[in-house]
Amino acid sequence: MVKLALLGDTYPTQVRVNPRALGELDVVWVGQSRESFFREVPRLRPQVLALDFMDLGQVPTELIPGMLESTGARHALISYRLPYSPLIDALRSPRVSFLRGPVPLSLLRLRVNRSIDDLERAGMPPSRGPASHAPRFSPEQLGRLMELSTQDGCECAPQLARLVSGLRGFWEYTAGCEQRDEKDQRLHELLDRQVTRAREALEEGLVALLEHENIRL
Repeated sequence: MVKLALLGDTYPTQVRVNPRALGELDVVWVGQSRESFFREVPRLRPQVLALDFMDLGQVPTELIPGMLESTGARHALISYRLPYSPLIDALRSPRVSFLRGPVPLSLLRLRVNRSIDDLERAGMPPSRGPASHAPRFSPEQLGRLMELSTQDGCECAPQLARLVSGLRGFWEYTAGCEQRDEKDQRLHELLDRQVTRAREALEEGLVALLEHENIRL
């Protein structure tokens, strides 16, 4: 079963109104916010991303590669209303395809299955996902959380935000460390892996806490 994540203004309504149109596809996430996408989707490990944009000319060149990298998805299916040839030419590849939207879910289902079949025929192995996920919280979001005041006296969210921010700061610091020899390099690679794992674990806890407390950023 192919795991699918959908981002677009109309996809949430389409899925709600016609949930059976995607058939056997496993919809692991559907939403409208890019910020929520980067915060929530990487841990869900979708195989295909369906991304709908009004104007491709307003889409940063690095956005779609960043979405693929952070999620480990095998393919991104991009729909649009207004084309922008430089972006299409720059990104079109076996992993990225384009079609004019809006896209009915029945057509989306066909295109998703076709994209996976094309990858299989091309001999591209399933993605194993990135070594680490992109940070789920921006420095601005962490800053707001660190200053959060609650009515019940629970300081878990500010404390977790401080820990996450501290780990990110340490990671950035070690990235600039001078590596004198191969032994130093191996040590810093170990630190990078362990700090990243710790950050991701704390971020998962922070996401769960924010959902439980109904805290919106």
